[in-house]
Amino acid sequence: MSLENKLVRRRLEFIRLEAIHKERRDQALTMVMRVVSNYATLNKDVSSSKALRLNKNISEAAFNELVKSKTLNDWVKKVTNEHQMPLKETWVRFTKNSKLTIDYIWQHFEKYPMTTILKTENERLDALGYRDKGMPKERYKAAKIKLLKPLLKQSPEDWWKSNK
Repeated sequence: MSLENKLVRRRLEFIRLEAIHKERRDQALTMVMRVVSNYATLNKDVSSSKALRLNKNISEAAFNELVKSKTLNDWVKKVTNEHQMPLKETWVRFTKNSKLTIDYIWQHFEKYPMTTILKTENERLDALGYRDKGMPKERYKAAKIKLLKPLLKQSPEDWWKSNK
């Protein structure tokens, strides 16, 4: 997705302005960060439950569960969306960047896309103190989360339709 999308550019500018003014991350800002993350990961904004069905960035364990599940809905109940770099950590980095640009913000969300992982993997992150801090490699290594490489060629929803 390019930065030619006017809606995304406005959202990125909102994030930039709040960050350069060192504002705290409130609910409005958090939601805008989630929307930008959706665009960076999925090329559109969707509900959390729809993102689970569309996201090609998934853990190996989430894919293995997709293969074993009796229905797609059974799988959706066992997975969650997770930001490789938590939004709290992302926000701290943005507020410390004195030359923050919308391009930098966009590239950040592209570099660290939303990932679909098992809820049990998410619980491990929480138990290890990585709920809202840490770098992606450090967090995932500690919680023994491996991302599927290469990415799925199709969404979990489309994979399900063509393989089940």
